Order: sequence, then C-alpha cells, then structure tokens
Amino acid sequence: MKLPSLQQLYNGFVNVVKRFPLQFIFAIAATLCWCYYIHISDYRDYSEQNENLKDHLIKAIAILNMALTLLLALDLISERNQYALKKKWLLRSGGVLICVLLYFSLDPANYSADLYRIFLFAFAFHLLVAFAPFIGQDKVNGFWQFNKALFLRFLTSALYSAVLYAGLAIALVAIDGLFNAEIKWQTYMTLFAIISAGFNTIFFLAGIPSDYQLLEEDHSYPKGLKIFAQFVLIPLVTIYLAILLVYELKIAVLWELPKGLVSSLILGYAVFGILSLLLVFPVKETEGNSWIKLFSKFFYVMMIPLVVLLLLAVWKRVGHYGITESRYILTALALWLAGITIYFLFSKKQNIKVIPLSLCIISLLATYGPQSAFSISKYSQLSRLKRIMGSKKKDDIKEKPAVIRYLVYTHGLKTLQPFTKRDLGKIEEKIDATNSYRYSMRMNKVDTALAIFKVKGDLEYDHGVGITLQNDQNQILNVKGYDYLIEMNGYQEKKITRLYGTDLTTNKIGSKLLLLVNNQPALQLDLKEVFKQAVDAYKKGALKATNKKQEYLYPAKLMSVSKNINGYQYTIIVTSLQSTYYEDDGKDYFWSETKSYLLIKKL
Repeated sequence: MKLPSLQQLYNGFVNVVKRFPLQFIFAIAATLCWCYYIHISDYRDYSEQNENLKDHLIKAIAILNMALTLLLALDLISERNQYALKKKWLLRSGGVLICVLLYFSLDPANYSADLYRIFLFAFAFHLLVAFAPFIGQDKVNGFWQFNKALFLRFLTSALYSAVLYAGLAIALVAIDGLFNAEIKWQTYMTLFAIISAGFNTIFFLAGIPSDYQLLEEDHSYPKGLKIFAQFVLIPLVTIYLAILLVYELKIAVLWELPKGLVSSLILGYAVFGILSLLLVFPVKETEGNSWIKLFSKFFYVMMIPLVVLLLLAVWKRVGHYGITESRYILTALALWLAGITIYFLFSKKQNIKVIPLSLCIISLLATYGPQSAFSISKYSQLSRLKRIMGSKKKDDIKEKPAVIRYLVYTHGLKTLQPFTKRDLGKIEEKIDATNSYRYSMRMNKVDTALAIFKVKGDLEYDHGVGITLQNDQNQILNVKGYDYLIEMNGYQEKKITRLYGTDLTTNKIGSKLLLLVNNQPALQLDLKEVFKQAVDAYKKGALKATNKKQEYLYPAKLMSVSKNINGYQYTIIVTSLQSTYYEDDGKDYFWSETKSYLLIKKL
C-alpha cells in the first residue's frame, strides 16, 4: 500500500474544504464538542450544571454526525445531477434545517425513545450516502464501484488513524516517562477525539469518488475482496448456519419455542452472508466463479426456515411482554429479510441497490408517525398496562412496575394520562423544573407514577431497592481525640502510608476494607455484612429515615471497627454506604459506593 505524501494530504484537505464545506465544518465542530466533553468529564464533578452540559454536548455530537452524513448524501445527489450552485445550497439549507429541528425536538437524556430515533436517523442517513448518487440511475456497476471505493477508503482511514494515534500516544508516554510531565488521561482522549473525529473524517471525505461515468466504466476488481469474502466471511456464515440448523433440529425434536439468543445468530448469518454476496457481486458471472451463484441460491434458500425461526423467537417475546422499540426493530428486520429473500430468489433483475434503499426507507418510517416503532410500542405497552392494572395475579402484579417504568422512561410521565384524572403533564413540568439532575428527574417521575397508581415499586431494575446508609454519629467525620487520618476510598486501590517507621497498608478487596500494619493483617470491615444487617433492619422498618429518599441513619458502632496495636488505636469508620438490595440476590458480587476513613490515635 502506497502511503500518501504531504502534498497529496494537503491537496486532499483543500479539496474537501472546497467540495464539502459544511461537512468540514461539522467535523471540526464535532471534534471541538468531543474535546470539550473530555475536558469537563472529571469523575469528581457531579454538579447538575456539568451533567446537563455533558448531555447537550453528547446530543450535539450525535446531531453533527447525522448532519454530516445527510449533507454528504445531498451533495452527492447535487453532483450527480449537476445542480446549479443556488439549487445545491438550497438543498444543503434544507438538510441543515432538518438537523436543527432534530436537535431541538430530541431529548435523549430524558426519553429513551429519542435515543432510538437518533440511532435510526443516523443509520438511515449513512445508508442514504451509499445510493444517493444513483437515485433514478440504472447503473448497478457504478453503484458497486462507488461503494467499493467507500468501503476501501473507510478501511484505509481507520488504519491510518489507528497508526497515527498509536504513534502519538507512545510519544506522549515517552515524554511522560522521561520528563515526568504528568500527562493526564484527558490528553490521550483528546488526541483520540482529534484523530478519529477530525483527521479520520476529513481523510475519508477526501477519497470519495466524483467521476461517476468513470465508475460505470471501471470493471476492476480487487482480488483481496474476493479472498476476504471466500475465506473469511463465507466460513463464518457456514459456522452460523451449522449452529442454527442443529438448533432447529433440537426445536423440532423437543417441540419448544426458540430462545432469544437465536435472533442474534440469525442476524449474524444474514449480515455476513449478504455482505459476502455484495463483495463478490461483480464477478459472479465471470468464468470460474460458478460457486458464487450456487452459494447465493443456497444462502437465500436457507434464509427461509431461519426467517421463520426468527419470527417465532420475536413472537415468543412479544406475545408475553408486548412490543417495545427493540422488538419492533427486530420484527422489522425479520420481515425485511423475508422480503429480500423472496426478491433475490425469484427476481430476474436482482438489483443490489434494493438492499440499502429498502433498509433506509424502513429506518425512516420507524422514526415518526403512527407506523413508527414508538407509536406502536407505546400503544402495545399501554394496552398491556390496561390489561394488568386491575389484575390480582402474582405475575401481573410483578410486571406493573416494569411497564410503568418503561413508559415513563421511554415516552414520559404524561403517557399514563389515560389511567388517571390528575394532570400528569403539569406534574411532569414541575418535576422537570425542580430537578436538574437527569437521573433523579427520571426516578422522581417513576416514583410519582407508582405512587399515583398505588403500585408497589422499587428504585432500580430487576426489582432492586437502592439504600444509602449514613453513620448516625459521623455524617460529618468527627476527628476529635484522634491524631491522624487516612482516607480510604470506595474503589479497589491499595495505598501504603509510612507512620514513624510503621507501614500502614489500606486496601479494598471485594467488599472488605482492610488495614495491614507492617504487612500483617490488623483490621477488616466487611461492607457486605454491614449492608446485609441494614437490609434486615430495613425489612422490619427499624431504620431511621433522613429527609432524603431511601437514605437512613445507621448506628456508628455497626459502621466502624477498632483495634489497639503497638501503642496506637486504629479505627476504620464508614461515614456513608450506598448499595442495592435485590429480593432474589444470591450472587457473591457486591457493588457499593462508600466514604470511609482510617483514624489513628496514639495511646
């Protein structure tokens, strides 16, 4: 592979600025947003203002990515049809307006539905780039050559970016080691953002073909693509198929419904198989490649039972839990695969443009409207909630909090308006106005909904209850009577401190806070046991609540441990302990967030 010279890189940069000015601006803007996000992403700063700013930056990066791909597709349409400059900028303005409207209408930080919308729009716009110059053009070879160029340019851009980042990152490590420069992690992440969002994007744009007539006349075929398809993708397809066929046989013998995992395997088979066929498409008619036609026929024939299996797997989940956005997308993909299979089995024309075109249309249809993933999912879950709301069955009672939480998280509190006379819109506005923290805002909305409908709920997924314990004597640490203090954070970090010839090692291993004196075990406090005792008291209603939700005072003597060693008294004190209690928790793993200290007193 011939590396580009500096002059070629400069010429490519200038060409990108002239040919794709808005895309260049969007790439720079996305890079700046990402760098600023890294700059303010200090794990110690959990202020509401900082969290809200990060939410806006993430949304800006996502919308800028969508704008870049949409404007790229529109520019390619303008180039192919040789639009006048005025018409070209009018088309660009329309694309920018669409993205501006999406920025102000989407709120992914508060509504999960908008996360799906961003994904669907981004997916659709990327697909649009693949066929935009060939809309209304019956040029299959040109279409394939264009996408081949994009595919190879993408791989080249990724390779150059990876090598460039690795080289510069190693240089930073060397500077840090040789000159004690104390280079922080933000510097490495900023470098990654500049290369991946800036350099990589601009380098990719510089390689997009512009001579569409030349593409149609080009019948060259990289041998590497055929080798990659024949010896990498097709063997993967065969492995997936073998697993799925054995599983289908098991289903037939045991007569049981398929598991959810089978959906991923079928989609993997479809993706690798279709990609293989697309990569070898131009040479399927050439001499010595009759195996391609055979593989194509075999692939689509085998898709028939697999699509049926996929629909059964989806139906199993939908029949019991209703439709959600992810199940809608899975169902849409299953129906799309069925349509593509029928088309390529029976159509004589077999235009491969159908693949990105149909996927693009399906993705856009799923974003807004009565047929969208969100309208259908909302209607399905509201119907499910209506069915189980008055039910006394144990399974239905267990499902109520999950359905309410889904509807509030995904579509907002006011979605539940049909079930109450109270104005949920006003309640939601009040919660939004009084809670700037997105997590507490969403949790308050769920708690409000559960309270309104008198449904026993919880604070976490999987019926878990979040509990915070505060030391009843040391919410603010009282150090009176002690001579030294060592902070013991809640993360697994070993820390060695030397005190008058004595080595003190503090550590957290699993759920245990440990102190070693001169490498000998001295003190141990098991946070899991502390929390377990607190949960027992919580169940009996014996914990004293504070004015904060799910926060309780807990006796100091149960949150500390002391020992006298060689003329010193060592005391481990936990001032705050937060974890989650699960009804059916039988796991050894214990997650906690703590504030703890080692106090030392000379006797």
